[in-house]
Amino acid sequence: MDKACQSCGMPLEHEEQYGTDAQQAKTDEYCKYCYKEGAFVQPELTMDDMIRQCVPILAEQGMQEEEAVVMMHSYLPSLKRWRSSEDAGLQLDGPIREEYRGDIHLVGLKARTSNLKEQTSHGIIPAMWECFGAEDVSGRIRGSEGQASVYGCYTDYENGALGEYTFFIGKEAAADFQTPDDLEELVIPAARYAVFQATAEPSSVFRAWQAIWSWAASGQAERTYTGDYEVYGSPDEPVLIYIAIK
Repeated sequence: MDKACQSCGMPLEHEEQYGTDAQQAKTDEYCKYCYKEGAFVQPELTMDDMIRQCVPILAEQGMQEEEAVVMMHSYLPSLKRWRSSEDAGLQLDGPIREEYRGDIHLVGLKARTSNLKEQTSHGIIPAMWECFGAEDVSGRIRGSEGQASVYGCYTDYENGALGEYTFFIGKEAAADFQTPDDLEELVIPAARYAVFQATAEPSSVFRAWQAIWSWAASGQAERTYTGDYEVYGSPDEPVLIYIAIK
């Protein structure tokens, strides 16, 4: 299983890259550039400082600087050095389970966006959630019995997590439901999924996605990007996030 430095995120592929603990033994938690003899090499470094250090390295490897900044802002908060105390109740080291699910047919709203756009004032996802509820879109979708959950889906990826994708909010409709002209349909193909868990709080869902990006970057599984989705049930139920994997 591949590892990554829990300070800078650098993949740790060889023991020569490992840092050392207070007894000068190798540790696979941190790289030698971040951690030596049981202490951080730059103890006063902030997360923003780390991002400024890492972005030029990623740019040299061929990543666009703007994309590198977005990725590091999303990725670093999930690493041990920068993890907030609010994450204590989350399982951030991997999925809670893996499972196979068949095709899912949804009715709802959709639009194109990107992770970069969503971190600016031009983000559309919060407004889509508001529209889905405020205009009673959800209430007009007649589902089959026991299918009351709302899905937040990510499909039609242009370039994995870095490019544009389609965001879709919807519900599973009954087989005989006639989709109104102002709503869209989406079919998420059958796939094998790694399943992550969060609470219904937006901050918890975002931290779970940070954990997903960290988990994927570590090479523990290969994402297929055929369609990923969040499932929201009642307010007291956990949010489940399904990530399609090979």
